[in-house]
Amino acid sequence: MRWLLFLLTTLICAPGVYAEVETKQVIQQQLADGSLDSAEDSVEEWVKKEPKNAEAWHTRGVVMAQQAQNAFFSAMSYAGKSVESFEKAVELAPDSIKYRRALMQFYLMAPSIAGGDDEKALAQIEKMMALDPAQGALAKVGYFRKHEKMTEAESLLEETIAAHPDNADVLLYAGLQKQRAEEFDTALKLFGRAVNGISDDGSAVSMALYQIGKTAVLAESHIDAGIDALNNYLEKASLENLPEPHWAQFRKAQLLALKGDTETSEQLLAELKNVNDEELQEQLAQ
Repeated sequence: MRWLLFLLTTLICAPGVYAEVETKQVIQQQLADGSLDSAEDSVEEWVKKEPKNAEAWHTRGVVMAQQAQNAFFSAMSYAGKSVESFEKAVELAPDSIKYRRALMQFYLMAPSIAGGDDEKALAQIEKMMALDPAQGALAKVGYFRKHEKMTEAESLLEETIAAHPDNADVLLYAGLQKQRAEEFDTALKLFGRAVNGISDDGSAVSMALYQIGKTAVLAESHIDAGIDALNNYLEKASLENLPEPHWAQFRKAQLLALKGDTETSEQLLAELKNVNDEELQEQLAQ
């Protein structure tokens, strides 16, 4: 089920995953708490009340995918419910890049027995390209990478950057690829361009600030720039669907330690010990 873990990470971190404020906050918190059955009950009630609401169906797809990730005997059943939900969201809102991206990612990442289908993934990519050439191109880059066509992926990404030099989403995506390849200086330059780029909802700009801080930690360099970026990130009014503030504080503490300010670093780390985040607590225990 590693494909589901990747899919969930992508979907949950995508901008605007939840739109209807009250319902979204309830379900998001239930997912964060690991209360999957409660999240399933909530989303089923939502689609029952609002069967024409594309966001409700999209959210159902996310919840069912997470149920599949944690199930054993019923994993395939949940996977089927997930893909049918993503398909319904696209049917109700065919011009939504977000919903088509989610459906494309399911088709691309899932094994065929669970509903994966390369041809259907490519069909969604073509639709995305018609709606938003930059987002469609990034989806195609992901398709190439999934199939280990790295030369094609790199070439298309470079073409996309050249065609959309101020698109924060494109620059953020490229920066993340360089970060994973441990090309930290190049990653930092791309994230810096993303911060000054254009983003429809501002999420790519905010994420780029966080990634500057994280990359500074990984590179153990550009420490002051990393701290400044994290401070800027923490000042943002809305952090929805982005790393929680405690993660920015954790990265900041790491950078302060690298800078030699052990006292302030330890103070920040101490404040994080009671945060309800299992992954963070694992990091703190190391």
